[in-house]
Amino acid sequence: MTHALRHLEKALVHDVAPAYTAKARKAHPEAVRSWRPKGQVWPLLRELQGRVIGLRKCRMDVDGASMVWLEGGNPHGQPVVLLHGFASSKENWLLLLPFLSKRYHLLVPDLPGWGESHFRHEKFYGLDHQADRIADWAKQILPGKAHFVGSSMGGGIAGLVAARHPEVVASLTLMNAAGVRGQGSTPFERGLLMGENALAPSTYPEVVKLFTTVLERNKTALSLVLASTMGQEMVSRRHVNRHLFHHMIAHSLQCERPGVSAVTVPTLIMWGEEDQVLHHSCVESFKQLIPHAQVRKLKGVGHLPMVDVPGVTAKTLNRFWHGV
Repeated sequence: MTHALRHLEKALVHDVAPAYTAKARKAHPEAVRSWRPKGQVWPLLRELQGRVIGLRKCRMDVDGASMVWLEGGNPHGQPVVLLHGFASSKENWLLLLPFLSKRYHLLVPDLPGWGESHFRHEKFYGLDHQADRIADWAKQILPGKAHFVGSSMGGGIAGLVAARHPEVVASLTLMNAAGVRGQGSTPFERGLLMGENALAPSTYPEVVKLFTTVLERNKTALSLVLASTMGQEMVSRRHVNRHLFHHMIAHSLQCERPGVSAVTVPTLIMWGEEDQVLHHSCVESFKQLIPHAQVRKLKGVGHLPMVDVPGVTAKTLNRFWHGV
């Protein structure tokens, strides 16, 4: 790998992490150690959505902690693994699942430390660590190679799984994925350099602001609905989220193991052009690192295409997978 590509691959760590970790509010250690889920409405919704879309809840230990995922769809179809982003959970994919369930065998995990998967304060949660956990899980439960789709942080993790464990990956989709810097920047990205992190809200108004940032279509109404459903849980775990973000940005890609430039599987870079979290110019950075990747930019779409335009997202994925 050339020096220029190596710098591009690790620019987030080299350029952003030192400034963020020096200036950001620190998580209170005792609050991190003692945190337990507090949401009351969200668990009920989790049970209801599993029944409505016909996916069953599964659980197993991964790296000494319980990991939960939804599984279902077509048992004879190609496996598809969907990895959510930061401050999120497997429920981020709910609007997309009905478009995929008849054709594909779906596996939708809560990443370790998120959702219903257990958080262990003594563990590390950098992208490297999370990619290892997902690869271990995949090797144990996948019936064959799977199409991996990662949103935001989940994209950064999926990219590392594809680069380091191609034996479990049929294709890779990077959907508004974390892990590189573009030529442009968003207010969120500039805020990181000042130690500000809109993805770890501390108050209900900050939760509403977060959802208006990540959504583009029907953002006002949907943000209020999501904030009323998830706000209590997100505020209660603010110290945990700060802790996890610190790990993601400060304890990732420090080793000399292969990064996304080592990806050889068929790859699609999908990006909502109105993304207010990760600038759409990140597409060009990923394309430099994975020259064989296809690119699909979505006009009028924000950080979460599977929420903004689930039908368009499913059609784009189907077309890509059919080609694979």
